[in-house]
Amino acid sequence: MKRISVVAIAVSTLLTVAACTGAEAPDASPPAPVDSLETTTPPGQGPVDNVNWNLGDGEPFGLDPSLTWSGSQNFVGSNLCESLLTVDAEGAVQPQLATEVTNTDDTTLVATLRSGVTFWDGTDLTAEDVAFSINRARTDPTSQFAGDLASVKDIVATDPNTVTFTLKKPDSLIRATLATAASAVYSKSFYEANQDTFGAPGGTLMCTGPYKLQAWNPGKNIIIEANPDWWGAGEGKQLTKQITFSFITDPSAAVAGFKDGELDGAFLLPASSVRPLQNTDTGSVGFGRSSTFLSWVPIINTGGSMSNPKLREALALSQDYQSLVNTLTAGSGSPARALGTPGSWGYEKAAYQAAWDDLPEPAEDLDAARQLVEESGVSNPRLVIAAFSELPDSVNDALVLEAAADSIGFDASVKKVGFDYANTLFSSEKKTDVDIFGTQYLSVVSDPLSIYAQVGLEGGAANWGGYSNPDVTDLLNKALAAYDDAERARYTIQAQKLMTEDYAWIPTVTAPNAFFMSDAITGAVVSGPSHIWGAWAVELGSAE
Repeated sequence: MKRISVVAIAVSTLLTVAACTGAEAPDASPPAPVDSLETTTPPGQGPVDNVNWNLGDGEPFGLDPSLTWSGSQNFVGSNLCESLLTVDAEGAVQPQLATEVTNTDDTTLVATLRSGVTFWDGTDLTAEDVAFSINRARTDPTSQFAGDLASVKDIVATDPNTVTFTLKKPDSLIRATLATAASAVYSKSFYEANQDTFGAPGGTLMCTGPYKLQAWNPGKNIIIEANPDWWGAGEGKQLTKQITFSFITDPSAAVAGFKDGELDGAFLLPASSVRPLQNTDTGSVGFGRSSTFLSWVPIINTGGSMSNPKLREALALSQDYQSLVNTLTAGSGSPARALGTPGSWGYEKAAYQAAWDDLPEPAEDLDAARQLVEESGVSNPRLVIAAFSELPDSVNDALVLEAAADSIGFDASVKKVGFDYANTLFSSEKKTDVDIFGTQYLSVVSDPLSIYAQVGLEGGAANWGGYSNPDVTDLLNKALAAYDDAERARYTIQAQKLMTEDYAWIPTVTAPNAFFMSDAITGAVVSGPSHIWGAWAVELGSAE
């Protein structure tokens, strides 16, 4: 999966201490304790005419579910367009437009479509619409989901209510993939008649979801309204008749909007907004379970400093993890022992928990870090840290890493790049001008194998640093071919151990979904990945 749009725009929501920037230091003392991470808020109790929801990472580039992927696009689009399957608040895959998706053999899946489903214009959902939508996501050169669907050889409508997937090889992730926007369905005839405006700012869309696009006013807002003919309508659902999405990216302006009641809610609050909103009387802050984590991505395949495993380990030991937890996640996260964080465990949770507990908890050890630099045999190793000049937090994060690296014997510097460099940075292209960069990343399915395959396989969608280990490749390929959950988890856990020891990436902290909701409303699904491509607002309504 490309995911360039979300990573380029939200490459970092981190905060940093002022010692490296000259700015006023944020309060790094631990915030109010977070006892548990939430999955949902209590269901809405009554109707609401309109909810004002803010998209903190800005206006979406588009709403075409096959081509665009960002936090903003997902939080709007997940209430508009539906996929064959979905992920519930606890991370389990559930039916959606398909009542079932079954493997008839290792390379064939059959999806049986739900009857009685119509698009917003009243036309019937057909197997042709499904096959067309997913084939386009699979083959369009600009699709964000071509990588997710790379194992698919063909998708055909075998009869009016059945779609058959033929795979090139066994793929144990394919069912989870069909619970994401990779299988989002829209009207084939509508798309063909409106290609120029389909999903574009100010444009058109035609899906089956619980809400429909009422208006997109570019630069101002997106308005969606309840779909009265939704197949899943029922008591306690669609209590909110309209949702108006704003695009306020300035955290202080958003906080002001929450405090004065102009904004009712938002996901992905930056840590700087949490403490001010914990003291407001208009609503409350919560923390949702999430697969998101923050990490540094070392460039391994260019022969630079990060190709040396001792230097990667040294850099990991230079990080003050508890400070990062407090400042980056408002105390809600934890040091990230691995890339497959607890929020991604949708099956075999006991096995993944035991494996997580067996991994060492990251901790700062500057003396050990300096010793590793000395043992590396590289004197004053270069460390060029890429940071987006358009994102002050990205630059600040890089400055903090620069100071930590210099303190253990690196010759570190920050290279400011523009968003036009994102396509190079977040690609497999060799990057000889930088040695490391930061990212906020997540697994969009409830299976740790997804993130490890993306990072650990040569050609993997997120193998941006050129990581390669033949033992990891063998284990991941075995996991991808294993449809049995226990077997797949066993191979994935073995790959996780090797990749963690290799410092394929250098994760820092887990990042729960910090959210705000007005006291007047309740009912949002707040856990990820379910709220990323699931209709999180279906039970949103008044609190009383």
